[in-house]
Amino acid sequence: MSRRAIVIGGGIGGLTAAWRLQQRGWSVTILEAGDRWGGVTQTRRTPGMTLELGPDSLIRTKPAGLQLLKDLGLDGGIIGTGADARSSMIARGRRLLRVPDGLYLLAPGRIWPFVWSSIISWPGKFVMLKDLWARTGNGADESLASFVRRRLGREALERLAQPMVSGIYTADPERLSLAATMPQFLEMERTHGSLLKGMRARAKAEASHANASGPRYGLFMSVPGGLASITDALVERLRVGGADLRLNTPATSATPSAGGWQVDGLTADAVVCAQPAWAAAAVLEDADPNLATRLAEIAYASVATINFVFAKHQVAEPKAAGFVVPAIEGRVLLACTCATRKWPGRAPEDTVILRAFVGGALHGHHLERDDASLTAAVLADLRDLLPIHGEPTEVVISRWPRAMAQYEVGHLERVAGIRQREQALPGLALVGNGYEGVGIPDVVAQADAAAARLS
Repeated sequence: MSRRAIVIGGGIGGLTAAWRLQQRGWSVTILEAGDRWGGVTQTRRTPGMTLELGPDSLIRTKPAGLQLLKDLGLDGGIIGTGADARSSMIARGRRLLRVPDGLYLLAPGRIWPFVWSSIISWPGKFVMLKDLWARTGNGADESLASFVRRRLGREALERLAQPMVSGIYTADPERLSLAATMPQFLEMERTHGSLLKGMRARAKAEASHANASGPRYGLFMSVPGGLASITDALVERLRVGGADLRLNTPATSATPSAGGWQVDGLTADAVVCAQPAWAAAAVLEDADPNLATRLAEIAYASVATINFVFAKHQVAEPKAAGFVVPAIEGRVLLACTCATRKWPGRAPEDTVILRAFVGGALHGHHLERDDASLTAAVLADLRDLLPIHGEPTEVVISRWPRAMAQYEVGHLERVAGIRQREQALPGLALVGNGYEGVGIPDVVAQADAAAARLS
């Protein structure tokens, strides 16, 4: 008889783990608390228009995501970002300033484009030069804020690092672990003694770093129909393979039993908890209180996306993939993607889609507003930064409570302890954005590893 696995959570991590186990001959049951598959990976499709309600891309440099597309037969339709959307902008006052060529998250790789940029004031630029002789860290885990202030100064933190990194992690830089999120900058410090020297060396070694502006948008990819096409394909494969798929079925407890596991009266040889760490903590409390405590220590932030649809004549859309807004600006808006420029073909030619982001560790209080109030506040911010005339033809707001894992200082040690406890419980696997990466390819890689280890 085939072995049986119960997968708790029907997001992309849980669906991938279930399919990989099914490919290895397991009988699989998936329990999803909500009424739809995909978790935060949700796409709204109407005739002629595709709106991403959660994440909107995968990165090519992480192989697990690309391999999943290949295995699902979706790699033939991979699309990249638009040719004129491979740059980004940062808000300063009521202006959107282009991120200078060669700047990568924290530091510039090309000097002259950065020198003539007005994102950082001239005094702030002179302060950044202290990086050339700043002391090296003592090797202990350090927050992003501490690291950037030490090497580049306060203005570089507030005007560059915080907004650029917040667009990825929605995090508080005072708490974000640099070792867990951007170890490449720690390596630059160790190897070159300076971020500015390290970035110049990196830019020379890889021309793509020198020619990119902000995040390297040329590395981002998606598929026709949006990212929900991936979860749709996984669900279809699982159904064809005979998986037991249960929506509206929250799991309350998973405990070891003789030779396997019990999950709310169901028996299995193995359990995959593919949930946020806080949800996995509640499910595993009886199985291992110590593990549950460690899982509950991983913080999460809530976020929301708001898709604004306009006629093209209503908006002077910037020629960029989008822009970020420093917290010091005091706005409700966290960031905005020019979705129709980033992903051409997702809407009619006479349509513009602006995808706004709200919430995160520094802006979570804004999510206490109701939909109408939140939408009005974000739209007011957009009008202040972009020439917008009239009202949007459609607004789609999506809230994601406690969805974004926060990799706070000590995260690597915390996760190492979690994995150690996981190993001590045979037949258990943990998958999610709370452990070794927040992106879809990171979670897919965990799902692949879980299925391989359990088999």
